Amino acid sequence: MDLADVRQVVREINDYIKRGLWFDFEIKQYQDGEISLYGGLSLSYPDVEIKFKDVFFVSLPMMWKTDTKDTILTVLEGEAEREISEKFQVEYLHYIFKFTPEDYPSNFGCLIAAKEISYSILTE
Repeated sequence: MDLADVRQVVREINDYIKRGLWFDFEIKQYQDGEISLYGGLSLSYPDVEIKFKDVFFVSLPMMWKTDTKDTILTVLEGEAEREISEKFQVEYLHYIFKFTPEDYPSNFGCLIAAKEISYSILTE
């Protein structure tokens, strides 16, 4: 997966999330280097599943809520990506994804380093 593909998937996920009044997230599962997150208005009936493959590291709470007026998910680039890569000694070809949770400081490290990202809409 190249950076253009990653940017496109992140854009699609953000576009979908922005349709909701709010979005809550939780880590659903981690197995065999893959992490699955569920998100939605209600985690009892999630709207979206986001998967990260070939995960290198994770630094985030098990559950969090977001304000859909903000950009929820970004892929770090430039200086921000370099700083996190050095801090966590991220291996080459891993992208660093950052979630922006509500009620946390703006510099809170809600991060996942992985080689691939995908998503599935669960409610349509």
